Amino acid sequence: MMLIKKENPIADEWKKLYNEQPVKIKEKLDALDKMKPKEYQLQVIKKTKPVLQDGDVFILSPRENVYFYGKVLKAKINHINNNTFVDGKSLVFIFRNKTDKLTIDDFKPDYSQLLIRPTIVDISYWNKGLFYNVGNVPLTEDEHRLNYGFLNIGIKANTYCKENGEVIEGKPQILGVFGVSTITGVASKIEQQLIINPELLKFE
Repeated sequence: MMLIKKENPIADEWKKLYNEQPVKIKEKLDALDKMKPKEYQLQVIKKTKPVLQDGDVFILSPRENVYFYGKVLKAKINHINNNTFVDGKSLVFIFRNKTDKLTIDDFKPDYSQLLIRPTIVDISYWNKGLFYNVGNVPLTEDEHRLNYGFLNIGIKANTYCKENGEVIEGKPQILGVFGVSTITGVASKIEQQLIINPELLKFE
C-alpha cells in the first residue's frame, strides 16, 4: 500500500498522545528531548555474546532493580533486497510485563501491552549488557500470526512492510518504524513511556 509522503500515523499518534498530557508531563517530555543520552540510558545488566534464537526472552532495566521483559521474534532477519542495515539484525517486542529478578519466572507476554513499538535491533544491545537473555520460549501459533509491520519512510512515498522489507497492504495492528533502532533511541522511547505513566515502574 502506497501512502502520500506526508502521512505518518506514528507521528500523528505521538502528537495526539503528547497533547493529551497535563502540563507537568509535557514539560518533562520536553526536557527529555534536551537531555544527554547518558541521563536516561538503560542500565547495564551483564555483557554477553549470545547466538540469538527465535523465542529468546530477555530483560532490560531502565531503573535499578526494575526489569522489563522482551522477546526475540526473529533472530536473524533475511531482507529481501539484502539491505545491509537490516539484514542479519533481530526483531524484538518489549512488554510492560516486568520483574525484579534476573529470571524468566514472571514472564507473561501480552502483545496488547507493549512498552514501545516493535523494534529492529543489532547484537550490540546484548554485547553492551543492556539486554540480557533469561531463557527461551518457542514462538506460538498466535505469535506467528501477529498482525504487525513497519512504516517504511521513503523519499517519494511511505509504505507498510514486514521486517524483511516485504511490502504489505493496509496498516498493521501493531506498527513500528522500519530500520535499525539506536540504543539511544530505544532508551528515549522507553523513558517517554515512563514519564507519561510512572506506574509502570511500580510493583504491586
